[in-house]
Amino acid sequence: MIDGNIRDFTDQLNYGQEIVFSYQGKKYFIQGWWSSESCEASLVLTDGSSEEFTGYLWEHHDPSMERCAEAFLTTPIWDGKNFLQIEKEVTWIDW
Repeated sequence: MIDGNIRDFTDQLNYGQEIVFSYQGKKYFIQGWWSSESCEASLVLTDGSSEEFTGYLWEHHDPSMERCAEAFLTTPIWDGKNFLQIEKEVTWIDW
């Protein structure tokens, strides 16, 4: 991971923190939250390059935020590759 490390990134995912990163020139935004109403955690990925919300690129809901994070790290979202496979090309950035 460029400008960060995967361990810190994963720790923030496990807590549902807001994270911005770029991959192949495109900016992404991931965030999570807990719903006491449904008793489940949600983690969602959006296009951080666009100012207009066009829907989630990926989302996962589970009783555990850690399982949401694990799903994000292992789901093939980028041309058949998961985050762990591309992380060396990912730049952790600020807005």
